[in-house]
Amino acid sequence: MSVSEVSFWILATMCLGGALVVVVTRGMMRMTLGLGAFLLGVAGFFLYYGSPFLAVAQVFVYVGGVLVLILLAIMVLKRDDTGRPQLTSRVDIATALVPIIVFVFMNQALSPVGEELGVVLGSSDSVEDMRMALLGTMLPQFELVGVLLLVALVAAVAIVVRKERS
Repeated sequence: MSVSEVSFWILATMCLGGALVVVVTRGMMRMTLGLGAFLLGVAGFFLYYGSPFLAVAQVFVYVGGVLVLILLAIMVLKRDDTGRPQLTSRVDIATALVPIIVFVFMNQALSPVGEELGVVLGSSDSVEDMRMALLGTMLPQFELVGVLLLVALVAAVAIVVRKERS
């Protein structure tokens, strides 16, 4: 059995195990971890089949974005004394203000990306040109947005923990 076959079966086991955990488990945190294992396995398959860009995109978008969003929703969910979620709606001015501020900062950080992508897409259809535009000169802007989202996530968790303690 070659290294390629072993890596394929490890990825297949990872995907099937993660999917099985999602289907069988009743706890939300375990389901989220199972989904994370499945998504990492899919990223591994992208890498295995020779698409490293899709593998990195899978990790950033789904594992880093969607999974963190699910975890944040689980952590922020208010629970009653029995542990069941209380699904009540609270409208707060800060709730509307924070996404607007994050949108403005992200728009400012990524506005050069849109201009450069318009030039790249208008001039040629080369994937290499688009890759260079996204991951070459505009990489600091993407990193800045990632750090901004991380800071927003940590601030949200800190606010929730502070409210629960008081």
